[in-house]
Amino acid sequence: MGILRDKTVIITGASSGFGRATAIRFAQEGANLVLTARREERLKELSAECEAIGAKAVCLAGDAREEETAKAVIKLAVDTFGQIDILDNNAGIGRTTSLVDTAMEEYDLVMDTNVRSAFAFTKYAVPHMLERGSGHIILTSSITGIKGHAYETAYTCSKFALRGFGQALDKELLSKGIITTVFCPHAGSTEFEVGYGRTPEGDPNWLTAEDVAQALLTICMQTPHCHIHELDLASNYETF
Repeated sequence: MGILRDKTVIITGASSGFGRATAIRFAQEGANLVLTARREERLKELSAECEAIGAKAVCLAGDAREEETAKAVIKLAVDTFGQIDILDNNAGIGRTTSLVDTAMEEYDLVMDTNVRSAFAFTKYAVPHMLERGSGHIILTSSITGIKGHAYETAYTCSKFALRGFGQALDKELLSKGIITTVFCPHAGSTEFEVGYGRTPEGDPNWLTAEDVAQALLTICMQTPHCHIHELDLASNYETF
C-alpha cells in the first residue's frame, strides 16, 4: 500500500462497476478519495469500505450532468484535502438501440452523462491543478470511441467526443504540468446497460471491474518524465 499515498483522487460514477472497483483499488494504495454518483446509500457504503481499508474517503451524491454537482464535488475535494491530483471522469451511460429508435431525449441523456459531465468536472478541477502546476485527468472513453458500433450510435458519438476532448486537453495543458489520459476499455461485466441492451449475466469473457481498476492504477504510476496518452484495454478473449 502506498503508491497513491497523499494523492487526492476524484472518481465520478463511483457507486458501481468500474468506478467502485477503482475506488477500492486506489484505497488500497493510500489515495484520498472523493466519490460521487447519484446513489447516496451506495456511496456511503463504498466510502466506509474504503476507510476500512485505511484510506480517507468523502462522498457527495449528485447527477454528474449538472454543473452544480461538478462545482460542489470540486469544492469538497479542495476543502477536505487541499488539492486535486487525479480526476477520473468515469461516469457514463449507454443505450443499445437503432438510430431510428433512439429518441432525441435519449441522445441528450447519453451525451450529457458521458461528455457534458466530463467537460464540467474537468473545467472546474483544472484551475486548482494549474495553481500547483500538476494534475492528471482521465477520460473514460471506450473501444466504441475508436471503432463505431451499430445500434450504439449515440454512445459512439459520446465516446468519440471524449477522445477528441482528451486530445485538445493534451495540447492545451501538458506544457503546464497537467497530463491527460484517454482510457478505452472493451466491454465489461458490470451492470452497465443492463436493461438497455444487456442482460444481468453479461459475458464471462469480458473485462472485470477489477481488470479496469488495475489498468487505471497503472496509468497513474508512470514516471514524471512520461505519461500514457491513450490506453486500449481488452480481455484475452477479445480482439480489436
